[in-house]
Amino acid sequence: MTLEPVTFESDGVRLAGDLYLPDNPAGPVPGVVMAPGFGGVKEMLMPPYAASLNAAGIAVLVFDYAGFGSSDGEPRQHMDLEAQQRAYRHALDYLAARPGIDEERLGVFGTSMSGGHALAVASSDTRVRSTVVLIPFTSLDTSQLPPGLLDIFEDAARRQAAGEEPQMIASTGKPGEVAAMTSDGAWQWMERMTADAPTYRNEVTMASLWNLAGYHPTGNLEAIATPVHAILASDDAITPASAARQALRPVAQLDVVEIPQSHFELFTDHLEETIDLTTRWFERDFGTIDPAK
Repeated sequence: MTLEPVTFESDGVRLAGDLYLPDNPAGPVPGVVMAPGFGGVKEMLMPPYAASLNAAGIAVLVFDYAGFGSSDGEPRQHMDLEAQQRAYRHALDYLAARPGIDEERLGVFGTSMSGGHALAVASSDTRVRSTVVLIPFTSLDTSQLPPGLLDIFEDAARRQAAGEEPQMIASTGKPGEVAAMTSDGAWQWMERMTADAPTYRNEVTMASLWNLAGYHPTGNLEAIATPVHAILASDDAITPASAARQALRPVAQLDVVEIPQSHFELFTDHLEETIDLTTRWFERDFGTIDPAK
């Protein structure tokens, strides 16, 4: 495996990526684009999936969104979700143009928030031949928010758009703390995953949460003409399995595996299982193994 730091542009902003290339390929290899979930950076969770795909002869490009990690972009820690979705497409542009990549065998992978992005890209970009999503974000049920909280997010977004300094909120916290995510072992997972992610900051703009409330990435999934594979967590309180199943219903070629676990603990207790499934699915869709395997 060769790991090459790369950069590419999205909406005029320089994005940083890590390109994982298989050793000694016999010819052009398939390629997969992946990016971190809510508020994350490319060193979190993504490397073991990329390494497994590399071992199977698949190139992987993992990148940081604008304003996060090693990428440029201001304001920092702000989630422009439509721009993040466009970044996936620009990452596909970059990967397809690389020598040694088979542009006819491209895929997208995402977890949680980036799972929603991956589904949206698959529904509108015919270059995507295979999609794998884990506990994907499909929409925010604003009816479950405490009274007045959505108004606070909207006010923060309005102030930021008017040029004021962004108001920040912790991405993850312990139960009872003020943070975007406090359930499903969020704090413990964050501490574990950031050990090798020095660029990670445990905060996002409050305007990000207003953007999240209006983001619906799964509105056109009936347009996906290629395979989609999903792993859901039965006890997920952040991206509920029931909501994901409902959103995925229009997909014609769909595999769903549901594991009795919560959102973050899916990766602590079932990491190898999810890696193995992800690798096997991409191998089958790209034709790199016997379909009967």
